[in-house]
This record gives sequence, structure tokens and C-alpha cells, in this order.
Amino acid sequence: MSGEVEIETGPGSGAKRAWWRRLSPDAWGWVGLGAFLSVFVWLWFYLGTHLIYQSNQDRLNWDQQHNIAMAFKALDREKQPLQPGETVTEALWRSFPHYTDGVVNPLWPWVAARFATEDHEAFFRRGKWFNLIVTMVFLVALGVVTARAFSLPSAIAVLLLAGLGGMLPRAPYFQPEPIYYILLFLAWAAALSLLRKNHLWLYGLIGGLLGLAYLAKTSVQPFLLVFFGVTLLRTLVAWWTGRRKADRGDSDGWSVPNQFIGLAVLTMAFLAMCGPRLSYANTAFGSPFHSYPGYWMWMDGFEEGSRFMIQYPNRETLEKLSPAEKPSLGNYLRAHSSEVFWERLKSGTLKKLKEVFLPHEVRKPASEPGRGWRQIVPQRGWLVLVEFAGMAAISFLHWRAWRQRDRQIWPVKSQSAFWMLAFTLGVFALSSLAYGFYEPIGKGDRFILSLFLPLVVTLVWIAERFRRQLARTPFARSANAVHFGVQGAVAAVVLWRVTQLLDTPIFR
Repeated sequence: MSGEVEIETGPGSGAKRAWWRRLSPDAWGWVGLGAFLSVFVWLWFYLGTHLIYQSNQDRLNWDQQHNIAMAFKALDREKQPLQPGETVTEALWRSFPHYTDGVVNPLWPWVAARFATEDHEAFFRRGKWFNLIVTMVFLVALGVVTARAFSLPSAIAVLLLAGLGGMLPRAPYFQPEPIYYILLFLAWAAALSLLRKNHLWLYGLIGGLLGLAYLAKTSVQPFLLVFFGVTLLRTLVAWWTGRRKADRGDSDGWSVPNQFIGLAVLTMAFLAMCGPRLSYANTAFGSPFHSYPGYWMWMDGFEEGSRFMIQYPNRETLEKLSPAEKPSLGNYLRAHSSEVFWERLKSGTLKKLKEVFLPHEVRKPASEPGRGWRQIVPQRGWLVLVEFAGMAAISFLHWRAWRQRDRQIWPVKSQSAFWMLAFTLGVFALSSLAYGFYEPIGKGDRFILSLFLPLVVTLVWIAERFRRQLARTPFARSANAVHFGVQGAVAAVVLWRVTQLLDTPIFR
């Protein structure tokens, strides 16, 4: 009978336990995850609803109205009948996300066009709700995967810190950042997996995901540059190891031939995914990778960049630019002193790092009821440092175990974790420098926040991997204490912050 415990008596008989008493520890973990995700989804929509109706009320701010206009243009191009002399293939080509004005990339306007309405204010709200829902669905899926791959405390800490601290602040905007954050993270996770063992299909997956991310924002260059550099360096190490140990080849599962074949696969997958956009940009602007922000990078302010775009709106005018007139690093250095260059790079980078790690908070004084919170999790930078410290402590224990590896039952390896961390820190450093130099043109934290979720997950990933490798060593208890203590502390601080937001759900 449901909900009852039947007791049998007599020799050899035992009690039939209730179903919840028969659950294994793993099953209880999934029950706990389900309960947490239910609360998390409610919290996400509660805070997100307040953000949608309280903050970002002016669609003319930033480039949101521009994205709305681009969505209508994308829809108009799709609905055009077959033109004279146009083939069916060319007409189908128009249905793919390809149109760009050189600033806004096509993926988000193309997606938004699916739910477009002539009322721009209603369309604006629909876009904000769409981004809020998509990021929530992604985070729930991430929580399930993280709990399965790592542990329940890690999943909870990642969702609270990276979800509320990194993704929720950008969700209620009619902009491509939420989609870009998701695609970049998926490519990042695939890259971390590849750095453990470089299967060819992972190269193709990374290329396809980066192609989609490029269709959302043309900001994937630091990822590609560091990925190529780190994987090539690892290939050289594997080749050298193979020369010294010819009988074993690469002892860490890294295939040297796969690296060179894989880079070709990655390139083809990337070009195939964003081919329509590249073809259109080449026709309209004379370069498949044309982007006005790429020119603005070497200017002194947004006004100068805006004048440049008006003065050179198409291929014909851009092709008239001489090498000496075209904005570039070389021309910037010729027009500015080295002191100006380094000051702009330093001040901009420090500002970007402060925005992501130490965002300015505005408390709500009782005397000013209309003034609300500015940040969701202003402690996010300190909490990342806590995660880093926990990963470093477990890495130290792992190093000690590695020194005693001949006496350990469980294999203790560290090589791929080193490459994972090198890739993550390399992308973060190069992106911070690029976004810092771009600061006079593009202000705010929406660019660098794309790195927040990948950074948090990488630190947890390495810590979890080392912790599990230490399971059958004398350092297991210490590693578990450090790791779960860190995840518990991170979750506790964010939840304490949540109580403040629930008490005063007012945002600006």
C-alpha cells in the first residue's frame, strides 16, 4: 500500500522498508538536485521578472533598437519571393542567418525574427523573456550534467555563482550576449575535453560551435588564437615525449596526427557554419570577416567610429581606403606615442577586470525607496578567488601524491589539467587585454562577462578531477574537506545575498 509500511513477523522475516529508505546515496543525490533545481528555477524567474520590468526599460539604449530593426530586415529578406534570375539555392541561402550591417551579427536578429511583432515595445519584451527562458533552460541542463560529472555541491555552487552572478545580469536584454555566452561556453567545454584526449570529432564540434558563436558576436578570436597556440605546444611536447619513448608513443593519449587533421576539420566546420555570413560580408564590404568594431578598436572614441562607418558604408568606399588610412594597430602606433598606447591598455584592462570581479554595488537606503540594487552578486569576484584557492590547495595535495605515485594504488596524473588551466587563463588574459583596449569605444561588462561561466567551471572541473584521483590516497580526506568546504562557502555567500534580494526586490 502506498505510504504504508507493512511488517511481517515470524522467523527470518524482515520489515519491508518505505521506498525512501530503500534509496541509495546516489538516488538521494538526484532527489536533492531535483529539489534544488525547482527552487532555482523559481528564483530565476522571480528575480528575472523584476529585472525585466524594473531595469532596462528603454529599448533605445545601447544597440537594442538596432537589433530590433535588424530582426525585421532578416524577416523581410526571408519573405521575399524568388527574384528574377535567382536560383532556388540562392533563395534558400537568404533563409540562413547571414545579413550583417558590419556591426550587428546575424544570429540573434535571425532568432528574434521567429517571434517578431510590429509593436516594437511588445517585441522588445518578448526578446527579453526569450533570453531569460533560454538561459534558464541551459542552466538547468548544465546543473544536471555538472551533478553527474562532478558532484551535487559543485553543481549547486556553479549554478548559484555563475548563473546568478554571470548570466542573469545580461539575460533581460534584447541583445545577443545570452546566446553568445551559451555557445562560447559549450565550445569551451569541448576544448577542455579535447585537451584531455584529442578526438577528431571534438575538433569538428568546437569548429561548429565557434561558427555559431561568431554568428552571434565576432569576439571568438582570442579563443581561437589561444586554442591553436596551446594545442600546438602540447603537440610539440607529445612529439618530444614520443621520440624519447618510442615504444609507448604519447603516454597521455594525445595524438600528434589528430592535431593537424583536427585543425583542418575545425576550420572546415567553422567556415561551413558561418559561410552565408562570410559570403554576404565579402560581397557587401569586400572582406568575409569584415566588422566595423574591428576598425573601431584602433580609434579614440565611439564618435570617431560612428563617423567612419557613415563615411565608409560599403565595399566601394572601403576599397578606396589606402593602407595608411585604414585603421590598424600599425597606424595607431604611428599616430600615438607608446606611453598613450600602454596607458590605454593598462587602464582599460584594469577597469574591465574590476567590472567582472569587483562590480560596484549600490545599496538601497531606507530614505530612498526608489533606488534599488545594481548588481545581483557583487561578491562574485571574491568567490572566484575562493574557487581558485580551493583548486590550488587540491592541486598541491595532488602534487604531493604525484611525488609518491609509485606507492599509490590509484593512478595520479596531472598533465591534461595543466593544459586545461593554461588554455583558460590564456583566453581570459588575452580577452581582458582586447576588451580593455576597446574600453573607450565599448563600455560595460557585457563583453568580459562571457568568460565568467567558463572560468568558474574550469576551476571546479580541475578541482573535482584531482579530488577524485586522490580518492585512494592518504590525501583523500583533506581534498574532500577543502573542495566541499569551498563549494559550501560559495553557495552560502550567494544564498545570503539572495535573501537580501528577496527582502528588497528592487533593481535599477
